[in-house]
Parts: sequence; C-alpha cells; structure tokens
Amino acid sequence: MKFYIKNITLWFNNNTEPRKIEFLNNKVNVITGEKSKGKSTLISIVDYCLLSSTSKIVEEVINENVSWYGLSFSIRDKDYLIIRKHPDKHNGSKEVYFSSVGEIPNEIKGNIDIKKLKIILENDFGIDEGLVIPYGGNKLKMGSKVSFRYFLLLNTLSENTIANANVFFDFEIHDREKYVEALNRIFFLVIGVDDINNVLIKEQILSLENELDKIAKKEKQIEKQKKLFNEKIIQLVSKAQEYDLVERKLFTYDEAHSILTKLVSEYISPSYSNNLKRVDELSREKRSLIRQMRNLERFNEEYETYKNTLALDYDSLLPIEYINENISEVIPTVEVKIFLNTLTETLRTIKNEISKKKPFTVNAKAELTTLKARVKEIDQLLLNLPTASKEFSNEIGKYIFIGELKSQLNFHLDNWNIISDLPDEVAIRQSLKELGNIQNDTAERKRVIVDFFEQAIQKYYDATNSMGVYQGYKVFFDTNNKILKLRKPDEMIPRTNIGSKSNHMFLHLCLFLGMHDHLIKQGLPFIPQFLILDQPSQPYLENASLSPETGLVNNDDDRKTIKDAFSLLNSFIKIVTQEYKNEFQIILLEHASKDYWENPPLEHFHLVEEFRNGNALIPNYATTPIIPIIDEDLPF
Repeated sequence: MKFYIKNITLWFNNNTEPRKIEFLNNKVNVITGEKSKGKSTLISIVDYCLLSSTSKIVEEVINENVSWYGLSFSIRDKDYLIIRKHPDKHNGSKEVYFSSVGEIPNEIKGNIDIKKLKIILENDFGIDEGLVIPYGGNKLKMGSKVSFRYFLLLNTLSENTIANANVFFDFEIHDREKYVEALNRIFFLVIGVDDINNVLIKEQILSLENELDKIAKKEKQIEKQKKLFNEKIIQLVSKAQEYDLVERKLFTYDEAHSILTKLVSEYISPSYSNNLKRVDELSREKRSLIRQMRNLERFNEEYETYKNTLALDYDSLLPIEYINENISEVIPTVEVKIFLNTLTETLRTIKNEISKKKPFTVNAKAELTTLKARVKEIDQLLLNLPTASKEFSNEIGKYIFIGELKSQLNFHLDNWNIISDLPDEVAIRQSLKELGNIQNDTAERKRVIVDFFEQAIQKYYDATNSMGVYQGYKVFFDTNNKILKLRKPDEMIPRTNIGSKSNHMFLHLCLFLGMHDHLIKQGLPFIPQFLILDQPSQPYLENASLSPETGLVNNDDDRKTIKDAFSLLNSFIKIVTQEYKNEFQIILLEHASKDYWENPPLEHFHLVEEFRNGNALIPNYATTPIIPIIDEDLPF
C-alpha cells in the first residue's frame, strides 16, 4: 500500500516557531546525532499521531515543551495531515485535527472524533467492515474488528527490538499481549495465504461451528436432565400407587410419564374433599374474625387513653368555677374577663366531648362479644368435622401429591421445550457444507506462500557479507513464534542460537526487507510501504566512541559491517524503485555520521538532519521563555 511520511511538525507551548522535519519518498532518510537528542522519540511520535491510545513519548524536555504533534503523510496518493494534542503523560489526547488535503490551519484545534478518523484510515488501509478477529484470546475478543494499527507492527524496528535474539516485532511500543495476539491472527492474511473473502468465510464457518457446539452441549444437558427425570418418574408412579391413584404394575418411562400426565389433568376428588373444603372455609373465616377482634381491642385501648387525656384537661380547668364564683376578689379588668370567658368555653367543650364518647364504647364491646361467640361456634363446627380420620388425612396427602406431581411435570416439560428454541441444526450443517464448497483450501497455498516469503528474505540474507560462519545458511521463518532462524543447507532443523547481536541485527533487517519485498511483489494490501529503523549500529557501540562532531567512530571491522547494513538498505530501495517500479520509504535513526554512506556514496541515502552541535529534536528556543522587548522610547 503506497504510503510515505512527508514531515513531522512540533508546535511548542511558548508559541515559538514550529519545528518541522521533512522526509523524502524512495529514499533512506537519515537522522543522525548524539545520544538523548530525541531521535528515537520520532517512532513514538509517528505512532501517537496514528492514533495510539497511549503514548511512549518522553515526558522530560520533549512532551513537557510540545503542545501539538503533527504528521503529514501520503496514502494511496492522497495527502493527509493529523495533528494531535500532546498526551497527558502516557494517556493519549482525544483532541485531533485532521485535514484530508494536508492543510495546516491558522489555529490548531480538534475538528474530528478519533473513532471517525479511525474509520477513514481503515478504509484507506483496505480493511473491510466485516474483517474481524476469527478467534479470541486474553486481550482480543472473537468477532472484534481488525484495527489498522495491528498492521503497523510491520513498519518499525525500535532500538530494543532491532538486535533482540527472541523478539522480531515491536510489541513493546504497544500493548504487548494484545499485539502478539493480533499478529498471530492477521499474519497469514498479510502475507497472502488468505484473502478477505476467505477470512470472512472462515469467520462464518467458525461462528456456525460454535452454534453446533452450543446445541450439542444443550442437548447433552437435556439428556442428563431427562435421565434424572426418568428416575423421578418411577418414584412418582410408586407414590401414586400407594395412594391407589394408578394401577399397581410396572411401567416403562414413557408409559409412566403418560399415565401421570393423564392423572393430573383428569383427577376428580371423592366426597372427602367436601370436608376438606369446609375446613378451609371455616379456618379462613376464623382468621378473619380474630383480626377484627384484635382491631376492636386495640381501638378500645386507644379510645380509653384519649378519654383519660380529656379528663386530665378537664380537671386542670376546674379552678375556673371557683374564680367565677369569687369574681369580686379578682381584678375586674376587660382582659381578665376575656381570658376567663375563654377558659369557661373550653371547659364546656371538654364536658361535651367526654359525654359523646360513652355510647361508642358500649357499641364496640357489644361487637366484640358477637365476634367471640362466632369464633367459639366455628371451633365447635371444626371439632365435628372428621379431620382426624385416616381417610381424611389420606385425602389431604393425595391433594398435596397431585400438586407436587403437576409442578414436577411442568418443570421438566419447560426444560425439554428449550430444545425447540435452539437454532435449526440441519440448516446450520447445510450452511457449513455450502461454505466449505466455496472456501479455498489454504493448506497447500500456505506451504507455497511461506516458501515465497522465505525466498524473499533469503535474497537479502545472501546479499550480506557480514554473517561470518553463518554465511551461506538458509533462512527459516517460524510461523508459530514469528521469529527468523537459520539452518545449514543440508539440515532440516534450524539453529536456535546464532551468537552475536550483530547477527541478530542482520536477521531483523533481512526479515523486514524480505517481508516488504514479498508484499510489494505480490501486490498485497494492508501494509504501508515505509519502515523506521532505530540504531542498526547498536551492536557495535560497545567497541566504538561517539564524537559530537563526527558521530560514531568504529574499528575497521565494525565500520565495514555497518556499511554492509547500510548498503543492504540502499539495495532494497533500488530493487523496489527500479526493478519493481514501485515506491518505498525508509527512515533511519542513527549515531553513525554521513561518512558511512557517502564514502563511497549510496545513491538512495538522504541526510535529513544531524542532531549535533546544539541541534536536537527540541531546539533551545522552544524550552526558553520568550522575553518581550520593551521600546525604550515608550513613556513607561
């Protein structure tokens, strides 16, 4: 998929001039320089602008001074610009500016939702709406949509990965476990073993097979329940025979189930049931009467309390009579007369209230007497009914048994009816057969494609001259562990230990160059045609010195090996552009100076910048507060 980075731009908190780093297509774009100048952070900035949920951008110096990060790139001949607000430590910002024509705004602010932008990019990456994860894991759910970000695993080799003996893909800059699972699920799609249609067919087949598994498990569960119920049926028949409800003989499971179902639906109680019904009616009436009696008794108690309270109030007002009789002894003022009249009226009201309540109490007591008489009458009627007889007790047992029997039959019938709600197994198997007929058999194709894949890697491995005793070995790609191994031409078992970091660095380069060669040659979609490499010279730093002016200084052997690695990158660009008539971009982050590719010159190398002599990703002016210039002629 045609893709190249045009530039990376940083906007700073102090509103000084933005920092722009520009790259060329069809070149090995080199940024070289001293340690701790921000070279490696460029990988994290690209990843962040391509909508990672978290950030690996260094906080000190870089993120603390940058307000917005911008990535301008070309994808399928369209110019895009994504500008994203700086992360809050490691959490990615949701504020994103996007331009589908690569236009920088006068004022930067978010103008698109990240989810909508991901949909746009997924369309450009060729990801079909129905392309989902075929099987789940600890981090990825089965049926979740494939993200365009999974494919970026094939576009970077960070300094922690490029010479690693056991890891060949940059899982560490992402959510490691999630991206390991993702690579396992998309790898054969990426290299051309599968196509989207075949992946979708596999997804449908897997979904239908899961449905069949569910049906089988449910049927097994129902069969187990049926077995238990058959045992219960025999117990129920035996108990029905004890009550003389069914014939005393042996029944099969089906016969027993049928006769018990018939018993529940057709059972007619004998005459004893009239007594049972009468007992129930009398008992319910007795309970109702007792509730009424309790309410009346509680009312009487509360009414007596109320009358006592009025009596106390009445007693407290009796001195008013004495005052009225001896009014001459009281100061005869208008206010006193009004007060005495009010108290007299209150006394009269209390007398009336007390007198009114006497008949009501008499009525309540009479009602209680009537209710108690009826309860006593009911108790006598219950004593006269034959509830203590053996026949009557047996009749109650029958009623209880019939109720239990009905409940048991309904419960198991409901469980058995669940099978009718399950998907049609015959229809599912027919769909599986039809999908199987149109599905491509990938077993043979996988063998052929993996062979082509290894041939592409082998081409670059054979072009190296720095593998020492392993020169002439054959590459072997372990598709299960996603690592590259070596084997002798006449041996089948690959070597697991090939020594130095230098050897592993070359294996990483050969794998990634061969992989992209294969993708371009086969015309496969999904993977952008760019590669960012961080410190291929890392294995040789121990024996080298770093000069601020000239960069990496190595002995002759290490210098020759590094130049061999650079020549390999140059050859790859040449093959892609001249032989395949296609496009590719490499961004190389290095300590080595330009002398390593200029003597002799590698025609496809392009020096972007040297982070030396004070130059760095974050310039000094971006970290220094702006001091306003004051005009001395102004009157203040």
